[in-house]
Amino acid sequence: MLAKLSSNVFDDEDWIYEKKLDGYRAIAYTGKTVRLLSRNGIDFKDKYKAVSKSLEDIDVEAVLDGEIVAETADGRNIFQELQNYREYNKHTSLKYYVFDLLALNGHDLRGMELIKRKTLLKALLEKTNNSTLIYSEHVVGNGSKLFAEAEKNGWEGIIAKKASSTYDSGRRSDNWQKFKLQNAQEAVIIGYSKPAGSRKYFGSLVLGMYDEGKLVYIGNCGTGFNEETLKDVYNKMEKLKAEKKPVSEKIPQERTITWVKPKLVCEVTFSEWTGDRHLRHPVFKGLRIDKETKEVKEESPSPAEKPAKISSMKNTEAKENEVEEKFGKKAVKLTNLNKLYWKDEGISKGQLLDYYRDVANYILPHLKDRPLSLNRHPNGINGPNFFQKDLDTDQIPSWIKYAPLHSESNNKDIDYLVCNDLPTLLWMVNLGCIEINPWLSTYKKPDNPIFAVMDLDPNDVDDFGEVVRVAHTVRGILEQMGIEPWIKTSGSRGLHIFIHVGGKYDYEVVKNFIHYVGQMVLAQHPDTTSLERSPSKRKKKIYLDFLQNRRGQTIAAAYSARPKVKASVSTPLKWDEVTEDLNTKDYTIFNTLDRIKAKGDIWKDITKTKTDLKKALEMLK
Repeated sequence: MLAKLSSNVFDDEDWIYEKKLDGYRAIAYTGKTVRLLSRNGIDFKDKYKAVSKSLEDIDVEAVLDGEIVAETADGRNIFQELQNYREYNKHTSLKYYVFDLLALNGHDLRGMELIKRKTLLKALLEKTNNSTLIYSEHVVGNGSKLFAEAEKNGWEGIIAKKASSTYDSGRRSDNWQKFKLQNAQEAVIIGYSKPAGSRKYFGSLVLGMYDEGKLVYIGNCGTGFNEETLKDVYNKMEKLKAEKKPVSEKIPQERTITWVKPKLVCEVTFSEWTGDRHLRHPVFKGLRIDKETKEVKEESPSPAEKPAKISSMKNTEAKENEVEEKFGKKAVKLTNLNKLYWKDEGISKGQLLDYYRDVANYILPHLKDRPLSLNRHPNGINGPNFFQKDLDTDQIPSWIKYAPLHSESNNKDIDYLVCNDLPTLLWMVNLGCIEINPWLSTYKKPDNPIFAVMDLDPNDVDDFGEVVRVAHTVRGILEQMGIEPWIKTSGSRGLHIFIHVGGKYDYEVVKNFIHYVGQMVLAQHPDTTSLERSPSKRKKKIYLDFLQNRRGQTIAAAYSARPKVKASVSTPLKWDEVTEDLNTKDYTIFNTLDRIKAKGDIWKDITKTKTDLKKALEMLK
């Protein structure tokens, strides 16, 4: 079972919190035959004999889950010591911290609650009284206190686990979440440069990772090595020399690089990702013999399942209007929390921030890697607003992610905000962004939209029932093509119908396809719909807006609040909810979370099926 990387530590009595260990994850089998295996099946029994020998002290058949670490006398984990560990090492000793019990005497315990499994585990290890096998202690409910202890003592971070959770083998689950104090990233070694000065073996490692199944370059790492690791890594790379460059991108100083087959995985720490998706200031931490190369992808933090609300922070009057929140090393100052953004309804900026905190788990998947245009309302919905596309990168926090994209109309690169985590979401909302408006494509493939969208804009149409009827016509046409359509409210008066195309086509193809669908809808509703862009030419008609499908166009994200009366929300719907009784104003920042709890995340599976437009048109014929 794996933990999701999360961005904000929370306190919850239903959760337990453990120290995050810095070693090799290992499953141990005890009893008649002792086995010690890594996640990818490497046999650790002979490599870490002190651990496997200690496992012989457990005379019952059990399956344990834990982490092998090289530990100093004062309790620090030294990851590099593990790679070529020697039993006579004077600096560290091997420890196997055990945090879970998966089976006992032939009984599979994975369906048992975690807290009960740990109780059995503690009793089992107490009988052995072995200094190499250590029960991984935990605290209940107080994650923030343990995280502060981790920061004080230089730990890698902490792990939060839902006490009632079962063990979900092979899955990365929300029931286990990890919080790191330092950015770390696994990387595939794809080459090395020549050494300079007095250094031997190599100068720096050339690193890559997998992005959507393709190996891409993410930067060079030349620090963090000692004489022993330089020699060890070099000897392993020498056996993997390759003539061909493993990635397609142009890499600085290519002529000086020796390429290697992408077989070795290492881990580095780093300060941040640069705008062009390279590691800034990476430091070598060690080889990961326990990881497969295909597993190496960017690990982006998601918001934790149980974030603390702003309203639960210090209640002194001086603090209520301005607070600073920390997410590891990221700090976000939230200001003017009492300012009314909806004066008639008495809704404050702080309440808007609370809403986005509540739905962060659900909105962030719809923002991941998508450039954002900021529509800022610093004085609420009744004050003046302005659009900001180009970030002032000198004035933003260093951890804010952005992507430079070329604008043909301005003939320059524009730095677009990219929001992949909760701190960035709160930072953006604090600027006055009531609504969140992403592109339909990612910054990585800006010319190829992930979604095609038909925006049904009723503008001055009085009969919303006709909007519903048109939506079902669109649905019928798409389903006739074998396409699964997804629908949500716009958060204003209209409806948005989405199709997942997965970046397979460019904007021109997608726009033309939606225009073609619009023509078929127009043929069935000639008196009430229009493809005319100009409002003066389509009075009292529903605009079938196909022009949303253009590079640089934005549309309100699923679960985005809108600067409209009652703080309405762009809300995913089930098709059986799209009836003439539908009122888009019924969905607000105050009932959206309750709706999600009752009905689930309706758009959770929207990207599971990718549409083949060519096949769809053939089916229509």
